[in-house]
Amino acid sequence: MKGQMGIGGMRWRFVEAAAVLLVPLEREVVLGDLAETESSLWRGLRDVLSLAARRQLALWRGWRPWAASIGLAMPASLFLMGWSVAASGAVASFLGEPAQLTALGLSLSRLLLVTCWAWMAGFVVSSVSRGTLWASALACGGPCLHCLSLWPGNGLSFLRLLVFLVPGLFGVWRGRRDLRLGLSLAAFLATAGALAFLISGKGGWMYSSSLLWPGLYLTATAKRGPV
Repeated sequence: MKGQMGIGGMRWRFVEAAAVLLVPLEREVVLGDLAETESSLWRGLRDVLSLAARRQLALWRGWRPWAASIGLAMPASLFLMGWSVAASGAVASFLGEPAQLTALGLSLSRLLLVTCWAWMAGFVVSSVSRGTLWASALACGGPCLHCLSLWPGNGLSFLRLLVFLVPGLFGVWRGRRDLRLGLSLAAFLATAGALAFLISGKGGWMYSSSLLWPGLYLTATAKRGPV
C-alpha cells in the first residue's frame, strides 16, 4: 500500500497516525482509498482529519458523551480527589499510631470507598461513550491539574490526591472490554455509590446526583446471569 502512495514512507506515516482517530474498519478503508488514488500528503491528512471530525461531531449529538464527561468524569474527579486525601490521611494516621480498631476500620472503609467508586466511574465513562474517551480524560484531568497547582505541600506528597487513579484506570480498561457487568457486582458498586451520596452531604442536588447515577446505570444495564 505504501508503495502505491504518491508520498514518501515518512509522510505516509503522518497519514497513518491521523487515521488512528478512526475506528479500525473505517481506517483500513480510508487508507486503502488514499493509496489507490495516490493522494498527496496534505490531501490525505485533510481527508482523514475531516472525516474524524465529522464522526466526533456526530457522537456529540447524543447524550452519552455529555453524561460521561460533564456528568461524571468532571464531578467524580473532585469527589475522588477529596476522598483520596482523606483515605491516605487515615492510613498515614493509623500507621503512625498504636493499633486501634476504630482507626483501622476508618482507613479500610475510606480506601474501599475510593477504590470501588473510582473503578465504577472509570467503567461507566468507558462503556457509556468509548468514542469520546479523550473528552472524559480532559474533564477529569482539568480539575486534577488545578488542584495539583494549589497543593500546599507542607511535607505531604501530592500523590495523596491521586490515590483513585489506579482503580479508575482499571475500570476504564474493563469498560473497554465489556459494556455490562454482572448484576451482583453492579449492585455492590451501586451500594458504594449510594453510600458516597449519603456521606458527601454537600454540593447540592446536581453534585449529589452525579454520585448516584453511575450505580443506577450499572444496575439497570447489568447482565441477569453470571459475569
